[in-house]
Amino acid sequence: MDESEPYSSEDEDVSLTGSDFEFQLTTSKRKLNSTQGAASPKRVRHPSVSGSSQSQTPEESRGLGPHGAQTEGRATACHLYEAVRSGRSALLTVIDDWLEEYRRDREAGILELINFVVQCSGCKGVVTREMFSRLQNADIISHLTTEFNEDSVSYPLVSGGSQWRHFREGVCEFVSLLVRGCRNSLLYDDFLFSSFIALLTGLADSQVRAFRHTSTLITMRLMSSIVSVAAEVTAQALMTRRRCELEKNKPAEHRAIDRIEELEGSYRELLEHQEDLRSLMNGIFKGVFIHRYRDRVPEIRAVCMEEMGVWLRENPASFLNDEHLKYVGWMLHDKQAAVRLQCVLTLQKLYVEKDFISRLELFTSRFKERILCMILDKDSDVAVETVKLLLLIKQQTDEGLSEEECAAVYPLVFATHRGLACAAGRFLYHTYVQLHHDIIIISTQTVMSVTCCVCVCVCV
Repeated sequence: MDESEPYSSEDEDVSLTGSDFEFQLTTSKRKLNSTQGAASPKRVRHPSVSGSSQSQTPEESRGLGPHGAQTEGRATACHLYEAVRSGRSALLTVIDDWLEEYRRDREAGILELINFVVQCSGCKGVVTREMFSRLQNADIISHLTTEFNEDSVSYPLVSGGSQWRHFREGVCEFVSLLVRGCRNSLLYDDFLFSSFIALLTGLADSQVRAFRHTSTLITMRLMSSIVSVAAEVTAQALMTRRRCELEKNKPAEHRAIDRIEELEGSYRELLEHQEDLRSLMNGIFKGVFIHRYRDRVPEIRAVCMEEMGVWLRENPASFLNDEHLKYVGWMLHDKQAAVRLQCVLTLQKLYVEKDFISRLELFTSRFKERILCMILDKDSDVAVETVKLLLLIKQQTDEGLSEEECAAVYPLVFATHRGLACAAGRFLYHTYVQLHHDIIIISTQTVMSVTCCVCVCVCV
């Protein structure tokens, strides 16, 4: 698809007809600034910190000197991009340098992050300090769109060659380390991530595929990292509350009032952090995921399903429920094999955890029929992974598969595709091993019962 091709939600057909949730694809025109139904944070405009922006050139706004040389000690957007692209730099050191720069000048720091995203999208445009201070996100994105090379259909995430092979992993690692580096302070500063997410939300709704794909990947990984931090904060809050209660329950002569006040203060702070993180996650989920999981580009849909799996595993208390699982179930009907495969892989990682099974019961009952159909998927990889998923369901759940449903898998041992035949063979083997084990247990119990009866008769 050409980047300049108009983007419309009417094109978002992913063939979800007949899903168990009766999902209806609604089309609506959305603004770049405020996503429909989203509580995405709105960027607050601040005056320039370091002098007038009027006299700044684009090079200076990126931390470059008048002749294009990098300013000494500055983690510029170009530096961030090259560090990720080359894969030779220690990203943790790069992020530490950027954090130091952000603390000195937060507007310059956020500009570096924004221009890093622009460069990752393959766009030659630059967001200057003046643009950031004076323009709304929609206007900034409109300007960047005009700067995009409309003749090119390639951008870093889809480029071939050895130099781009690990680019996606580098971007994801950068985002994860960024959140980890900010988890104790800057994640809650009401400027950095709220401003960053607001612009990413607009880019994720762009007509330009490169912007949409790149910003969606970054936003989804950002969400995964925030979800992980939120789970840690929740655990810390529970632990702090327990310690506070234990201290309060001590006899008066052993009770430390200062310690109680300290714990109560920490607990209140952790609750505030939970609320801040909840706001960020809600903004990303409603502002980006809800619209991009059904994007017309299959790579974007697959990214959404992959990261959804991370949220479900990392923070099951908040995400492992039918409200979120339904999206994975719907996308089992996707037209593209890559998306269906990602959904199956996501489910495998859930069913392998015994603690998750009770939360998956309703999902299993509603989507089991669709999963069983996928063992005959036209894509061999999807069929193979589906058989593996069914084996997990069989092993982990008490009444996950009936004998009739298991029998539908057995003939696949004769499949011409070697991988599918092997997967079906393992399914058949484990099914009959379990059956043999059950028969032995029943026989043993029967023998013991008969022996007891004989002993009783002899004694009498």
